[in-house]
Amino acid sequence: MNIFTTKEFISEVQKLLKNKAHANCEKDIIESIFKKTIDEIKSIGTKRLGGHPEKNPFIRKRIGSEKTGKSSGYRLYFWLFIIEENVYLMFIHPKTGRRSTTNISSEKQKELVKTYKSCKKNKEFIELDFDKVKNKIVYTSTKKVVF
Repeated sequence: MNIFTTKEFISEVQKLLKNKAHANCEKDIIESIFKKTIDEIKSIGTKRLGGHPEKNPFIRKRIGSEKTGKSSGYRLYFWLFIIEENVYLMFIHPKTGRRSTTNISSEKQKELVKTYKSCKKNKEFIELDFDKVKNKIVYTSTKKVVF
């Protein structure tokens, strides 16, 4: 499984990590995405948005925080291509706190679709990996820590 993301996603996670309530965000992403198979990712705490998976592989995933559980964790929006076994992390937001929202608007969903298409076309996605020794998310190309 390959995991890709955008600069926006990285920026959102960096903002979350600055908040004491979301200090475990990277660890939560590692547990919910990097240490799971595609089948586990798509079956636990996910909801497909927009109908048929072949036409719209946009999925919303709840990520529970180690300290607070899923009810006050994060929502992660990503594309999942089962055929290619690629996961594209597109956006994350907290469900509690100052920057919280219960869901993203349909306008934001449309924006994410446009971002996905643009990044795919222009080869702007950033590939990520999990460094088991450092227990950190790293850039695949340089092995440098992302957060």
